Amino acid sequence: AAVNMIAAQLPADKKQIDISGKNLYELSDTTKELLDGLNKDVTLYVVGDPTKVDERIQKIADYYGAASSHVQVENLDPVLHPSVLTEYEAQDQSILVSCEETGKKETIPFTDIILYDQMSMMYYGQYQETEFDGEGQLSSAISLVTNEVKKKIYATEGHSEESLSDSVTDLLAKSNLEHDTVNLLTEGAVPEDADMLILNAPQTDLADDERDMISEYLNGGGQVMLFVGTSEKERPNLEALTEEFGLQLQDGFLADTEAYYRNNPYYIFPEFVSGSTIMSGISQSTPALVIDATGMKQMETLPDGVTVMPFLRTTQSGVLVQDQNSQEEGQYLIAAAATKTVDEVTGRLTVVTAPSLISEIVTKSFSNVSNLTIFMNALTAGFEDVQNISIPTKSLSETYNTITNGGMWGILFIAVI
Repeated sequence: AAVNMIAAQLPADKKQIDISGKNLYELSDTTKELLDGLNKDVTLYVVGDPTKVDERIQKIADYYGAASSHVQVENLDPVLHPSVLTEYEAQDQSILVSCEETGKKETIPFTDIILYDQMSMMYYGQYQETEFDGEGQLSSAISLVTNEVKKKIYATEGHSEESLSDSVTDLLAKSNLEHDTVNLLTEGAVPEDADMLILNAPQTDLADDERDMISEYLNGGGQVMLFVGTSEKERPNLEALTEEFGLQLQDGFLADTEAYYRNNPYYIFPEFVSGSTIMSGISQSTPALVIDATGMKQMETLPDGVTVMPFLRTTQSGVLVQDQNSQEEGQYLIAAAATKTVDEVTGRLTVVTAPSLISEIVTKSFSNVSNLTIFMNALTAGFEDVQNISIPTKSLSETYNTITNGGMWGILFIAVI
């Protein structure tokens, strides 16, 4: 009895063992860093009939409460006390994340935590759980309610750019980053509240005016992220913009005869450049995967005030393929961040030659790649007051233990039994 009483006082993360095989409640380093840095109190209100709240949702909330003295967990029962919905401005079947010091609140519906296959429901009437986003939603909400900093990101239009995927816009929201679109020609200038511009695979070149606008924005301390992509048309203004920051775009597709996926050298596993702050915390054992990357090189002589920091590249076995008769071997850059300081003001241009880094064609098909984490690290690297809350959902699909050959271990276990 005494042992049971002592055990009952242990925090949730000590007395409960995650035996799901999916590590649903294991907090990532990103979350641990967020919680360790908290200097404001946050309350997680689990709103719903306690007898009907999904045990997984209650557990993930309890794990947060156990991980930080600044996080408190309370249950609100709108069945016994209907007034709590009005009193707390809460929504039934949700977690209300509240910070009294900032006065901010965020509501996370339970349906945003446990996700299901909507197509299966629509066509077959079957409720099939697919993903668990407890950590991603809670960490994002805690960051949002405790952080009073807001950033605005604009994606350009007017050059047949690709739209940012739902996965990308979701990650932007989780990091407290607002996003919108802008056509620079019709706007006449980069919006004054723009903290960053994203050019996502423009198919046509910038107009002269647009190039000048973006160049002026960068020289004034702005930040731009460019996904180059392929185009059948020449783009001299786009190339001139990257060369201002010491990066030369190369004609042709990249292949890699050393690090590639399933016998296709155009499906490249990029080499992570050591020493890059963008790649910190990302293990080479969790690779990135890019498709149809184009080539890029750092200029031998950099313009005044320019510093280039590559973070993705091919191996030494890279190949720039222009056509069957033109293949040039060597190591090529796939992604680099360059800064340029003019009159003590520093602008930042990040160039990625593979829009597939953030394409759902890759990120949805290969859920274990680090593409989106790299993207968010690169995007937030220039913001000293923004933390990258990039936490992927956890799969709820069934997994099976498969042992093809027990070998000596099997013999040993049989002998013991």
